[in-house]
Amino acid sequence: MLSKNLKVYRRACGFNQEDVAKVLGIDRSAYSYYESGKTEPSVKNLIKIARMFNVNVDTLVGSAEHPAVVQVATKAAEFNEGKFSEFENLGKCSPEERTLIAWFRQLDDKDAVLSILKKQFMAQEETE
Repeated sequence: MLSKNLKVYRRACGFNQEDVAKVLGIDRSAYSYYESGKTEPSVKNLIKIARMFNVNVDTLVGSAEHPAVVQVATKAAEFNEGKFSEFENLGKCSPEERTLIAWFRQLDDKDAVLSILKKQFMAQEETE
């Protein structure tokens, strides 16, 4: 179930294998082994992947109360109704932007990063 969910959630979130591998600090081919079921991620990497896909680990491994595929189908239906435009927009991001989003999702203290970005943005606005 894990290998199938990795692929389903990665695609639903608009990431490619290279994006996920970069966040995990592994080769793309090593990540593709996770999706094919040849190997399984470490607990540390499993947590990183779940954060990146914005789901909990139980859902990712398929042991949550509702199967992950049902949840993805529900999200896909809501996306088609315009409620999940973030997935569509993520697909339009550059590889660097997708990497930043993936790294951001790993952080516990997101406010600190947002504060730094806001200061940088304001400084840039003043110089233009």
